[in-house]
Amino acid sequence: MRIARPVLIVAAGFIALLTIFPFKADAGEGQWLPEQIASLDFELFAAQGLELGPDDIWNGEEGLLSAAVHINGCSSSFVSAQGLIVTNHHCGFAAINAASTVEMNYLEDGFVADSLADEIPAPGYKVSFVTRYEDVTAQIEQASSDAGNDAASQYRAVQQMRRQLEDEAKSDVTSAIVVPYFEGRYWRRIWQTEFIDVRLVYAPPRAVGEFGGETDNWMWPRHTGDFSFFRAYATKDGKPADYSVDNVPYQPKHFLQVSPDGVNAGDFVMIMGYPGRTNRYLSSVAVAAKESYYYPMRRILFGTIIDAYKEYAKLSPENHLSVQSTIKSYSNGYKNAAGMVDGLARNKTVQLKFEQEVAFRKWVSEDEMRVAKYGNVLNELLSLDLQEIDRQEHDFVLDRLRYLLGSFPSGKEMVDTETYDLLVQWAASLPNDQRVEGFDMWYSQDASGVSNFADLGGYLKEEIAVQREFRDMIAGQRLKTGPLWIEAQEQWRGQRFYSDANSTLRVSMATIKAYSPQDGVMNIPHTTVAGMMAKHRGDEEFTVLAAIRNAVTADPSLLKTKICFLADGDTTGGNSGSPVVDGKGRLVGLNFDRVYENVSGDFGWNAQRSRNISVDMQYVLWLMRDVWPAPRLMSEMNLD
Repeated sequence: MRIARPVLIVAAGFIALLTIFPFKADAGEGQWLPEQIASLDFELFAAQGLELGPDDIWNGEEGLLSAAVHINGCSSSFVSAQGLIVTNHHCGFAAINAASTVEMNYLEDGFVADSLADEIPAPGYKVSFVTRYEDVTAQIEQASSDAGNDAASQYRAVQQMRRQLEDEAKSDVTSAIVVPYFEGRYWRRIWQTEFIDVRLVYAPPRAVGEFGGETDNWMWPRHTGDFSFFRAYATKDGKPADYSVDNVPYQPKHFLQVSPDGVNAGDFVMIMGYPGRTNRYLSSVAVAAKESYYYPMRRILFGTIIDAYKEYAKLSPENHLSVQSTIKSYSNGYKNAAGMVDGLARNKTVQLKFEQEVAFRKWVSEDEMRVAKYGNVLNELLSLDLQEIDRQEHDFVLDRLRYLLGSFPSGKEMVDTETYDLLVQWAASLPNDQRVEGFDMWYSQDASGVSNFADLGGYLKEEIAVQREFRDMIAGQRLKTGPLWIEAQEQWRGQRFYSDANSTLRVSMATIKAYSPQDGVMNIPHTTVAGMMAKHRGDEEFTVLAAIRNAVTADPSLLKTKICFLADGDTTGGNSGSPVVDGKGRLVGLNFDRVYENVSGDFGWNAQRSRNISVDMQYVLWLMRDVWPAPRLMSEMNLD
């Protein structure tokens, strides 16, 4: 059955979106929109331990989800009436890194603000939360229609309308984003409040926040205290503003109470946040291209960049400190690419999608009305995918050359010569039908080389324009094919249908659950301080700091303290820092990762392997109470 078009309802000064979704959802799969929550299976959730009703979570205007905060590509949540925000350590890493010096290294030693005056500005950090939703599908469709029949022009008209709708919403209090759901079948203007005076409040030492380093990244078991605290500041009348000593802590209407109780295996939890991007409805050929080309190339590229920055870091302590955030970001992407390749192959994602496409074609063929409406939609989708694949090598290299040019403009010394060498090698060895002609012209000049790399930009201008026109054309055609594909999928799949993630507010229902990564292995859903102590090696990745070791020596019962837990929540990049709440709506954990076997879950859900990893608030509270004390913050969160 198809999803009904949303009905716009005006109530209490807000516009609420109520949509009838004819399906039921189990815990696990699904990144649900706020407007879908009322139609989920709350009888099932209640049996699993949820004590809240749908209106408690989101009533069309506000609810528990109002406490979920977007912060610089990550998720977070308000945890006090004074604008205190908790997120992951790796989400706050750049701010902690930027505030550190060789002499005052908060990244390595941690940071505790003893008073509001001690809280450190985090330039470039922004936090925002949703205030209401508005259906703007009609405006977007009209803009596309008015642009005529040219697909590229239609796409550009839609982008212009998006910007117009966003600009109309701007004020000294509000802003908005305009986003598509279900491949552009529906469009929403999401009104939000955004704060740009954000300050660092608390961060554990790096050995806690990054325990296990890249060895444990994307792995289980984990023993990582991946948390940090920030605060949103506003003018005295509660409005967003640039940093000022006169600003005061923002007072949110909704914030989460931190649970002192923790969770156990089988308990119900919800993960609220802003998942970045999933691709659950891609075709088999599109996924095959990701598996065979994009992710392997991405891994090679990121590995080269990491090696270059590590060499640069060796030159001085200042260099070492300055590139830590960059190295961490690329290292995460490097392991993610490896996990994508391994997971897509292990889960046979391409084969499963192909089998689904065969079944979909059969379903269409069984009804003349389906044939008339959907008989060619899969062929159209595959055609668009194949057009992009036909030039993927050319476009991959061109994109990376453009990025490198932007990173090292004329007049700046190029530190990352290893990446330059790799890209030149790739560009020079492209097959004849994939050549980057601008590069070839530049490379044939006697003066070509790393010292003249900035000159390449001029040679690429025409090719970049052609690439942009091609991409606009493809995107414009997808404006028609995508919604029809999704409509067909709704009809065919029937139940449990949700939109791909696109960095907007979602909620996932889950349970604390073990998993088996391979035959003969069963991973329990909790780790403890005892397990962390067993990993202690004293090196840069696995060091249990003396303050923790001394506390455990004095009180061995602390070895039982839970550090991380697993759940079967549906998460992806962007969910880092997502509040994990229990059946009462209390904060019990912070999502920070997925298991390695679930990295490829962006392309397909797997009930046996899809597990997200969260740091347990019991570990956070112990550290803040007894190890690196923050009594002011504990009192503020009503935990003293």
